[in-house]
Amino acid sequence: MTAPQSTSQAHQHRLRQTLVDAPFVKITGPTGDWIVFSEPTKTSNLTPEHIAWLCNRSSGVGAVGVVLMTAASPSAQYPVSDLEAWKSDGTPAIDLIEAARAATYALAALQRIPDSETSHHVFKAATGIITTVYTPTYVGVDIGQWSYAEPDTAIAAGSDALVMAAGLTDPRPGLSIRTQSLHITIAVESLDELESIDLTQSPSVEPSVREPTGVNFVVPQDPLTIEGMGQLALRHHPAVPGNLELGSAAAAATIAFQLWAGLTQPHIWNVSTLHGDIVVQLHEDRRVSTFAALSTVFFGRL
Repeated sequence: MTAPQSTSQAHQHRLRQTLVDAPFVKITGPTGDWIVFSEPTKTSNLTPEHIAWLCNRSSGVGAVGVVLMTAASPSAQYPVSDLEAWKSDGTPAIDLIEAARAATYALAALQRIPDSETSHHVFKAATGIITTVYTPTYVGVDIGQWSYAEPDTAIAAGSDALVMAAGLTDPRPGLSIRTQSLHITIAVESLDELESIDLTQSPSVEPSVREPTGVNFVVPQDPLTIEGMGQLALRHHPAVPGNLELGSAAAAATIAFQLWAGLTQPHIWNVSTLHGDIVVQLHEDRRVSTFAALSTVFFGRL
């Protein structure tokens, strides 16, 4: 006799059946682990329920987010792939920097591109075009141009907000910078103070922000440079719980620190985070790109 399924088990079975035989690769990097689907043409119709089930670490595969990549023709000189990404709660990801990074690495993991050669890639997403570079040691993403949220105030005063966080003894001035998504960066005095901040509680910002805004806490490392590369440490509170925006957060924190320190060099900074290092490169015309190492967790099929 077969034991009857619970309502929850039956629902999960139906979700699994709609994606039966769909292959995927699980990729991990500074923002956590991603489930990446790559299809020649879009055949999977991923719903919020599918995403939440896939990301569930008890009943599903387990991940911080899901990426769906419709692969471009390998014969194209500059292949353009369609890119979609979702957070673990099933809502669309807004900041797609880390999704594009995971998708690029997945191309090599799935042997769609040579994993021992450098290659360039273009993704078309709801937020616009994202360009990436794959190398055997890292994946780079061009974030594009950055901007101050309040240019006049930022340049004149170096700050445009006041931020208080649990663990700090007093409010700190912050600087708002848009690096695809909006971030307010605050300098702290030491690594000990950085580690004392309780990010389980949302920082308060004055004046109140008008849109979802990440909050970054940054401190220079000692020494400040190693072999010509700047060294920073970062902790980040996302704009919305589950937002996967650490790359753009590292970029905003680097830009803010350079302004405060009055530096024009170096152009490359290593930003240490709890989940790994992110390298930020500052270009002319206020362009910025980020680089990070990723790895394959496993391949699977639903």
